[in-house]
Amino acid sequence: MAAGAIAAPQAALAANIRTIEGYTAGGKLDWDTREIFQGAYCSADSGNTCKTVEYLSGAPLVGEFSGLTALTVALWVAPSPTMVVGFSQGSVIATEWLRGNEGSWGAPAAEDLSFVLAANPLRKYGGVRPIYDIDDPTPDSRYGILDIAIEYDGVADLPDNLFNVLAFANALAGAQHVHIYGYSEVDLENAEKLVWQEGNTTYVLIRNENIPLLQPLRDAGLGTLADLINDPLKAIIDAGYDRDYSGLVDPSDHAEALQQFSSLDAGPVAAATIADDPSSAVAESPRQDEPNLPDAAASPPTPESSKPTTAELTAEDPAAADPTAVDSTAEDSTAEDSTAEDSTAWDQAAATEADEQSVDGETATSTADVDADVDADVDIESAIESEEDDTAPNAERSDNGGDSGSESTSDSDETGSSRGGDADGQDSASADPSGESGTTSESSAE
Repeated sequence: MAAGAIAAPQAALAANIRTIEGYTAGGKLDWDTREIFQGAYCSADSGNTCKTVEYLSGAPLVGEFSGLTALTVALWVAPSPTMVVGFSQGSVIATEWLRGNEGSWGAPAAEDLSFVLAANPLRKYGGVRPIYDIDDPTPDSRYGILDIAIEYDGVADLPDNLFNVLAFANALAGAQHVHIYGYSEVDLENAEKLVWQEGNTTYVLIRNENIPLLQPLRDAGLGTLADLINDPLKAIIDAGYDRDYSGLVDPSDHAEALQQFSSLDAGPVAAATIADDPSSAVAESPRQDEPNLPDAAASPPTPESSKPTTAELTAEDPAAADPTAVDSTAEDSTAEDSTAEDSTAWDQAAATEADEQSVDGETATSTADVDADVDADVDIESAIESEEDDTAPNAERSDNGGDSGSESTSDSDETGSSRGGDADGQDSASADPSGESGTTSESSAE
């Protein structure tokens, strides 16, 4: 069969594909939906994660019910975005899911789910079930739906005029040669096709150059004979179809109309992720290329030499040793910025230590001066006592010795008292800076 088609571009497709097989007739038919459209959605080159929804495909009716249950569970756990690709009976199951879950609680968002229905028996235009009033056609939905059929497929493209015997016979042949064997050969890119849109549903009809009715002749090696009679018979068959579809898309805009079903924002990174772990969904990995930057709101670093110890912080200001104690808006309604308070506590502690060091230096200087004065006073007293010892014998030999001794003693007392007073004064002075130091320390700590 020489069927052309729309081809999915080789760009990355929807990252997660769930395929639903068609009816297997009790195991007599062997479908592989992953191979339809030449593997455009599930080939190794697509970069997509494709999983088949397993169900009882060999049993009619019961198979569709089990397929609906299996698809419902599959979509519960499928990552987003997800595309459901259903073939034949798989399209029927997807339609039943749309009917039962449209707008229901827990249903995926419209942008997270889309459908590709191939060889759909419920196709609005040519589906066998709607034409024979067996079932309603696939409804339009808030989800994007791409409904694809090959021309003359007797299951998805029955003629509008069933009294056209040749068209009907050709459709029966198409149910075998097109419906079962034709979709894997479709290229989905360069073939002639009709594309039209209704709501969120995009319909595609792949034009078929050769009528299926003559395929047995071609298989028998009589391709020349088939070519001679193909065009005359094709004209009669086409008369049984109404191809005047509303909303037809200009051929130059076909790619844009089909874009949402061939690429759902899954870029090369997503494809690489899927290739590394085909069984998992695309997961956004944490960014490793950003360095650990300091917090702009944090206080500037304090040099190690100027940082107060924990003991000093606790002694001077208990709150400064524990920054978390400062950041308590419950106790202090003005505490709005713990970072600023922490910074203030560090600054106060640093200032306190600087003041203490300054006062300690002054105190040391004052103490040294006092010690020097005391030493000088002691030397003077020693000199006076030595002098008294020298004058005492002379006083006994003098007539006015008592007066001299009294005067010397008085002078000595006055001198000792005066020097002692000076020493005491200096001691008092030396104590005063310490008091000022304590006051300064307390003031700085406050």
